[in-house]
Amino acid sequence: MHFSEYTSNGLELYLYSKYVILSEFSKSTLALGAYLNNRLVGFIFAKINFQVTNHISNFENLFINVGHKLVNKFDTENTAQKYDQANKQMLEKLFDRTSVPAEINFFAVDPTITGQGIGSQLLAAVKDYLSQKSIYLYTDSNCNYQFYLAKGFQIFAQKKIALNDDSLTCFLLYKQF
Repeated sequence: MHFSEYTSNGLELYLYSKYVILSEFSKSTLALGAYLNNRLVGFIFAKINFQVTNHISNFENLFINVGHKLVNKFDTENTAQKYDQANKQMLEKLFDRTSVPAEINFFAVDPTITGQGIGSQLLAAVKDYLSQKSIYLYTDSNCNYQFYLAKGFQIFAQKKIALNDDSLTCFLLYKQF
């Protein structure tokens, strides 16, 4: 996800990034990081059914709740709601056909070092952890969804949503390990 496409304000970008990362981390049961020269350069969060989610502090929980309210207040085009609704509709179709025990809910690699295999290694670590299970994820046309396709994910469903004067295609990708 390229947060800089949604705002050019540095403080707003920082706070929104923190909100999204904390929000997704709090829903996750698996969090893996990749380091290069003692610097965090990538991470992946996944939610595996019937496992306990990551613990966050009361302050972090408050930060997430305030962030959610602010996003809803300032999202005059209902972008987040449209995005969430599209994802929900696609997921219902997937669950009508199969049971999927895991979701990748956040995945990021430092864009200044892409192409060095870090994302591939993180995805392989999740695969090793899941072994013989299936996984899904949401992504969109503003993200590097081609990476997942190259790793054997299939587009299960896609839905176009209108955003301001533009549109965005939401994807639900799926893979059986």
